[in-house]
Amino acid sequence: MGVFFGLACDSSRAQSGVTLYGALDVLIDISNQGRGTLTKMSNGGTFGSRLGLMGSEVFGDGYKAIFRLESGFAPNAGTIQQGGALFGRQAYIGFEGPEGTLTFGRQYSPEFLAMSDNDVFLGGLGGSIWGVDRTLPNGTVQATLLTEVITCRVNNSVLYSSPKIYGFSVGLMYGLGGVAKSTSGGTTFSGAINYTNGPATFHAGYVYQRDGLDQKYYKAWGVGGNYAIGPVRVYLGYTKDDYSIITGAASLNNSLRYAIANLGASYQITHSTVLMAQVIKLIDTSNGITQSKNSYIVGLGVFYSLLKNTSIYIGYAQTKNKNGSAYTLGQALYYGEPAYPNSTARVFRFGMRTTF
Repeated sequence: MGVFFGLACDSSRAQSGVTLYGALDVLIDISNQGRGTLTKMSNGGTFGSRLGLMGSEVFGDGYKAIFRLESGFAPNAGTIQQGGALFGRQAYIGFEGPEGTLTFGRQYSPEFLAMSDNDVFLGGLGGSIWGVDRTLPNGTVQATLLTEVITCRVNNSVLYSSPKIYGFSVGLMYGLGGVAKSTSGGTTFSGAINYTNGPATFHAGYVYQRDGLDQKYYKAWGVGGNYAIGPVRVYLGYTKDDYSIITGAASLNNSLRYAIANLGASYQITHSTVLMAQVIKLIDTSNGITQSKNSYIVGLGVFYSLLKNTSIYIGYAQTKNKNGSAYTLGQALYYGEPAYPNSTARVFRFGMRTTF
């Protein structure tokens, strides 16, 4: 009883708070990936719609307990995203203090966050590095940077995020596999180094994951950053993605390898209007490639703030396939439509988003 009441008194003195937040983003997507024009409404033209709770409870001396629960949903259909997981975007609990933050749960990998900040479109509008997909021979569509899809969020993960020291910070993550009789099956390791100094930001990241059977792997690394010059911010990045396609030891010599190099820029035309553009080079060095299937993607976008938290946007992107390639343009939350080999894929999008 004495211990119980002692804990109760301590908690009554602690400072705590919970914040409800969210975002809604709906767009019209008009695309022609070489198989005719398709018009549809979808979720997340610039970022995914979400509803979340975050909170903290202060211990004192700069330390506090923290948590976040974040659910992704599609407002155009009212459905839950991320495979139907209740809190598919994020779900974690942990501690924050002067030495950094330590959290446990389902979280973004440090590599994914670092590489996303090198992309002027941050995953949206068809001109993003995360929106380039490929049409498989059976007609289905798969992300080109498949590793990023698999490892962008990691279940059962422990994440340490350091404070900034002379502009530098690091993130280190380990995802427990939870596979019986296997120390590496299903495990994930990810790390990132970040640097900020005035108008300049730099990122470098790495991620490696084994599948649950401990027979396939997914790995990626990247570097890049952005730099502000008055109203202009320039983005530069290079991301290398590598994943095995067959099981067994031979998978180490039979893999799909893609790299994406991007150069983008944003220009603050007025207080309410931002113009963005980006050029991407997709480089295919997979096993068995007899001729270059590299491709260039060009994207343009405009954002206009109607109110403090509400914006409208418009974007266009295209890529020309060659030598049998069939790249298609999607978005961070959905794949592009299947494309015919050697066709030109085009997407035009406009939409509206609000945050609260």
